[in-house]
Amino acid sequence: MATQARPGPRLTVALAAGSEAWESEALASVAAAPTRVTLVKRCLDLGDLLAVAATGSVRVALLAAHLDGLDADSVERLRRAGVRAVVVVPAGASEVERHRLRRLGFATAVEETEVRQGSALLPVLEATSEAGLAPPGVEDLLADPLPPAGGSDGPVAGTAPAAGAGPGRVVAVWGPHGAPGRTTVAIGLAAEAAALGVATTVVDADPHGGAVGQHLAVLDEASGLLAAVRLANAGQLDAARLVGVARQVDPRLRLVTGLPRPDRWTEVRPQTLTTVLDVAATLTPLVVVDAGFGLDTRAAEGRPAAPSRDRLSMTVLEHADDLVVVAAADPVGLTRLARSLLDLRSVRPSGPAVVVVNRMRPGLGWSERDVVDMVARVAPDARVTFLPEDRAAADKALVGGRTLTESGDGPLRRAVARLATEHLTRTGLLASTPRRSRRDRRPRRDRRARGARGQTLSSR
Repeated sequence: MATQARPGPRLTVALAAGSEAWESEALASVAAAPTRVTLVKRCLDLGDLLAVAATGSVRVALLAAHLDGLDADSVERLRRAGVRAVVVVPAGASEVERHRLRRLGFATAVEETEVRQGSALLPVLEATSEAGLAPPGVEDLLADPLPPAGGSDGPVAGTAPAAGAGPGRVVAVWGPHGAPGRTTVAIGLAAEAAALGVATTVVDADPHGGAVGQHLAVLDEASGLLAAVRLANAGQLDAARLVGVARQVDPRLRLVTGLPRPDRWTEVRPQTLTTVLDVAATLTPLVVVDAGFGLDTRAAEGRPAAPSRDRLSMTVLEHADDLVVVAAADPVGLTRLARSLLDLRSVRPSGPAVVVVNRMRPGLGWSERDVVDMVARVAPDARVTFLPEDRAAADKALVGGRTLTESGDGPLRRAVARLATEHLTRTGLLASTPRRSRRDRRPRRDRRARGARGQTLSSR
């Protein structure tokens, strides 16, 4: 007696329609194919859907575009739970609405009219489950045919355009615990790039509390980073809105200020942080990120890990095009550097692009050649550069609320300028090494006198 082939596993689906009119047609489509699909739950709201997704019993979720509370964080939570999210695009949805849904993180969509037809829904759900992709043409429903409302995503007007087409380059500046000068190096790279004609955005993403604003005498009550991630979570962040929450430090230099207090890191989600970096990269050819000093490798190594502030630093390191690692030149600093370079392999197997050894000075007992050889053993592809001990120049810039570029010439500033010029040339943002004009070299007016009235260190 011949045995019949056993059918494959049925597709498990959760529905969160939010009482939309197409809900009954979607339920009818699922009920009409009991051998192909199983409705696990008809969810009352977004919280109900997320709870079901956490059980691991659902493969695909069908959501209404205007479900209460729907944001980028909830779409990311579904993804982490292994649930493919399909959004139903309302009939007559505008291009702005489609753009918002794309920014929320949806990669698959189906038109409301197709849901009502019945026969078009199941192929979309099955293809999404099997490959994580919609059938050809379906994902185009969320394409971006028009620029976002409120402005262009192009480079800042009046600044040097990026070298070639495409998004800007994201450079993360990071260092192990105790490494001095991460913020100084990040600001220095950005300021020198701006002086060389490359428009730059600095993003202070240090999860332990940002200090870039203080270095540049920008003491606004509102955090630019928190404002940007809120907009990103709502699917509303574009270049024009990012300009609105950032501070224009100089004609070619813009700053997104960081967390006002360390405990506010919980308001920044990895997914929204990457959105901020992506949008910043459409705004200027170069994005420099102060990524702090944490490194949580548990997730990269496949071990379970609860959310942590160091995960935000990891997100920046994973997302950046280039990584600059800053370390101290003393014995403790170099030991921490060697360990951190080994840990970085689980995050960036290629290693950092540049290792900056800060506060190099006579009397430490080893030469620059000794340090280069040590770094080569753990990060053979990294270039090593040295910054001299020049506390007077660093103090002058910090007290005056200026960059090293504005504070005048000196050993530290010249070393940072060489670092910036070499890196920009290697990455193609500078075709050649240009000469600065006298205007570029001239110190600018102290920003501490500008708009300081009523400013505090707290944040709304």
